Order: sequence, then C-alpha cells, then structure tokens
Amino acid sequence: MGKKAEAKKELILEAAKSVFGKLGYSKATLDDIAHTIGLKKPTLYYYYKSKEMLFIEAFSQEWKDSLYRIKKIAEQEADARERLLRYIRSSLRYYQEIVTQHTISIQVLIETRSLFQELFKESRAKETNFYASVIKEGIANGTFIQCEAERVGYSIMVVKDLIQFDEFQRAQYHNLPSIDFDRIEREVLFTVNLILEGIRVRA
Repeated sequence: MGKKAEAKKELILEAAKSVFGKLGYSKATLDDIAHTIGLKKPTLYYYYKSKEMLFIEAFSQEWKDSLYRIKKIAEQEADARERLLRYIRSSLRYYQEIVTQHTISIQVLIETRSLFQELFKESRAKETNFYASVIKEGIANGTFIQCEAERVGYSIMVVKDLIQFDEFQRAQYHNLPSIDFDRIEREVLFTVNLILEGIRVRA
C-alpha cells in the first residue's frame, strides 16, 4: 500500500474513532464514517470490508496501550500471585468498559471473536509471556513449585478467553439483555486461583 493509500486509511481510522466515540458501535454506520471525511461508502469498503473490522482496528492501538498500562500497574504488586490476579482483574474490567461504552451487542462479540484474536495475536502472546515471567519469578522466590511456566501462562490466557466466550454464548442462548461481566470475573478468578493453587509451594 502506497503512502497516499496509507494516509487515507489513517484518515478513515481517525474518523471511525470519532464516530464510534460519539454514537457507540451499535448506532454508528459506515455511511456516518464516510460522510465525516467526504468519502462514498464503496471507497470505505476498499479499505475495510466490514464495520466490525474497522472498529477493531480503529481501537486496537488504544487497547494495546491500555493493556501495557495495566501491566505496569500490576507490576507494582510485589507478590507474584497477587500481581497475576491484579492484571487479570484489571484487563477484564477494561474490556467490560470498552464493550459497555460502545454498546457492542452480544451477537457482535461472538461474530468478531476470531477477528479480535487474529488482530491481537501479538498482544495475546505478550500476555502469555507476562504470566510466564511472573510465574518464573514466583518459582525463583519460593512462591511456586518448579513447573513449565510457559505452559501454565498459556493455560491462564486460554481459560480467561474461553470463560468470556462461554458467557457470550450463554447470554445469546438465553436471550439475555447484556453480558454478566461480574460472572465472568468471578469464574475467571476462581479458575485461575485453582491453577495457581496447583503450583503453590506448600509449607
């Protein structure tokens, strides 16, 4: 993609952030975004095939930056176990904030899951590495037993993701009006605590 096309793509992303920010995901349309910068919708489709993809990419850097800040805050926690739980709790609540702020429907959360995972492949790898590094530190200072830290870190990341998705599907199946984020947090923390209890050093 040439410089001119890249510049136009950046313009579209900035317009999308503005429109999504004002109207929320559900009410915003591609027509709204195109109109903001004087483009026709077919031109928008040349760069982005769907509203879902445009939304995810428009806020991807903001989400990545926020997760980086959450990691830095969690690192202030001296205890390895508490540092992991603080990161997980904070990242879940940030995700809830994004979904609530933009009134993203349950159906869209389900439909965009694979797109989200693909776009955030790098962030997910970093999240797994963060868990693994904290677990290794816990092994070194006697909090955790010797274990395969990378595998445990990956398991924590997968558990968190699957519990969220299971709640999305449950809400859709029962035709619930919204996602029960408190339930997600409880179930994720319960399961992660089971994993961490399994690698805890016994006195």
